[in-house]
Amino acid sequence: MKTLKKFMFMAVAIFSLVVSSSCSSDNSSEDNVEESTSAEGYIKFKYNGVAYNFNPAIITSGSINIMGYEGIDDTFKSISIWLPLDFTTGSHPIVYDLSNLTTTYQVNFSFKPEINNISATSGTVNITEKSDKKIAGTFSFSGSRDGKTFTITEGSFSAPKF
Repeated sequence: MKTLKKFMFMAVAIFSLVVSSSCSSDNSSEDNVEESTSAEGYIKFKYNGVAYNFNPAIITSGSINIMGYEGIDDTFKSISIWLPLDFTTGSHPIVYDLSNLTTTYQVNFSFKPEINNISATSGTVNITEKSDKKIAGTFSFSGSRDGKTFTITEGSFSAPKF
């Protein structure tokens, strides 16, 4: 059963990537860090002291995935913030638990070539706005795999709801 849940989680993540890859961004992350009030929203954060700004996409399937990305192949960078369908405003701990995708707040992160699809193991997601028009909040998290640790700081997002 646990293998099936992992498979379903990965299938949803891959589906999210495929669907969102059809809407590419012409914005370079380093050139547009200050541009954060577009009608489409934003996902901003710092990784290794460098600021990034992605356009968000929201995908709903058992949970809500707010995702931003840029690049392809070895330059692919992405962040996915997973919220339960019945998420609430306020601060929530990030929990890595594939068996509870519908009740936990989780984050996945890729920054190829050095990091490929790592899940956060600690941190927080603070939902500051939940309305019929958008979801907004802040986040910070860290995780590690194979002895490599990553930390995301000063994260924020604003994504239109559909």
